[in-house]
Amino acid sequence: MKLTEIPVNTLVELQFYYMGERHKIGLGLLYNNRKAVYISAIKNAGKTIPATHLYNIHLTYKSDEGLYIFKNVALRSISYNGQKLYVVQTDQDALIVDYRKSYRLYLGKNVSAKVVKDDQYESIHCILKDISMTGMGILSNTTIDQSAKIEIGFRVNKDKKETLVGNIVRVDEFKNGTGYLYGCEFNEPNDTLGKFVAYQIEKMNKKSNNKINEA
Repeated sequence: MKLTEIPVNTLVELQFYYMGERHKIGLGLLYNNRKAVYISAIKNAGKTIPATHLYNIHLTYKSDEGLYIFKNVALRSISYNGQKLYVVQTDQDALIVDYRKSYRLYLGKNVSAKVVKDDQYESIHCILKDISMTGMGILSNTTIDQSAKIEIGFRVNKDKKETLVGNIVRVDEFKNGTGYLYGCEFNEPNDTLGKFVAYQIEKMNKKSNNKINEA
C-alpha cells in the first residue's frame, strides 16, 4: 500500500520524537493527492509544533485487513484554508502486518506465567516460544486445562511492558511425553506487539541482507 492510497477522513497515527520523548497521536487524514497526504498539525501549550521539531516520524494506518506502517516519513508544515497542517510524504510502500497472516517472531525465552481459571491462578515457569500480533506459543511440561488462560508480562522496550492474556486454542503434546506446546490466541490483535514484531523482523532481514552484500 502506498501512503496516498489511505482514504480521506480516516484515522491515522503519527509516532515521533519531540523534546527527547517518544509520542504517538491519532489524527484524521484530511486531504490527499498524488504526492502526499495532509493531517492536522499538533499543538503544545496552544501553539502549533513546527514539523522541523519532530524526529523519527512514523505514520500508521489500521484497517480490517491489517496494520500499515510507513516508516521515517518526511514532514513539513503548511497553512491551508486557515488550518495548520502537516504534509506527509514517502516513496516507500507500507510495512504490512496482516491480521490473517500475522508475522510470528521466534523467541525461545524463559518466562514466568500465570495460569488463570475461575478467578484462581497458578504461577508456572515456561518458555515463550514465539509471539505475534494475534497470539503466542507457550512450551511447558505442566498440564494446563484448555479452558484456562495463560498470562505473561512481555517487555516491548525499556519503558513499556505489556500484560498478555492468551486463550488456549491448540495443544500439541511432545512425542516423548515430556511437555506440551500451547497455542494461545489474544482476544483482539495487539497493535503494540504487531509493531514490535514487524520491527524485529525488519531488523533481522536487514542484517541478513548486509551479510549477503558483504559476502
